[in-house]
Amino acid sequence: MKQIIGAFCTLFVLLLYLFTGAGVLEASSGVAAAKEYKAGVIAQIENSNFNPKVINACIQSAAEAGYELEVTNCEYDMYHNIQTAQVALHYQYRLPLFGITQTKTTYGIAR
Repeated sequence: MKQIIGAFCTLFVLLLYLFTGAGVLEASSGVAAAKEYKAGVIAQIENSNFNPKVINACIQSAAEAGYELEVTNCEYDMYHNIQTAQVALHYQYRLPLFGITQTKTTYGIAR
C-alpha cells in the first residue's frame, strides 16, 4: 500500500513539472513571437523611409495581431536629415497554470 501511494505522489509531481514546463515554454514562445514581430515592424519602417502611412498601417496590423504598438519619431540631426523612430511593442505575458498575466514591453529603434 505504501508503494502505491508513493508511486501516485511521484506521478503527481511529474505531471506538475510537465504542465509547468509546458506553460513556461508557451510564455517564452509568445515573447519570441512579439520580438520577431517588432523586428519586422522596424524593418518595414526603415524600408519605407519613415513613411507615416506605413507607420499607421503597422500600428493597425499590430492591433489586429493582439499587440499595441507605439512609434515615436525623432529627428536629431537637422543638417544631415537623420531620422530615427523608437518602437515600443506591448504584449501579454501569460503563465496560465499560475494565473499570471502581465503586459510587457519590448523596445527597438528604427534608423
